[in-house]
Amino acid sequence: MDKSYVTLAVCPICKGEMNMLLMDRRLRPTFNMHTVVPNEVCDKCKEKYLKDGTMLINPKTGSLVVLKDSAFKRIFEGRTLPKKKIAFCDEEVLEKLQQGGDSYDQ
Repeated sequence: MDKSYVTLAVCPICKGEMNMLLMDRRLRPTFNMHTVVPNEVCDKCKEKYLKDGTMLINPKTGSLVVLKDSAFKRIFEGRTLPKKKIAFCDEEVLEKLQQGGDSYDQ
């Protein structure tokens, strides 16, 4: 399929469409039909996962972990929760967290 300068935003957790169009301002054909937006989550996933949890995501790979807020504070030594309860993270940290038991199953 040919690339386009517009794309539909997709939730990084459930991969569902988020009713949001993204556009390349230079009008260059850079996007596929769907694009994962690492700093936004759909309303359904906000309620299900981010109500009591924080998402850590690697924007380059799309790997992610959702930790309970209490686990986030314990692991990251009492730091305050990030805005929107979404934080970017290195792949190595995500791999370590995925081996632990504090993350939600997807």
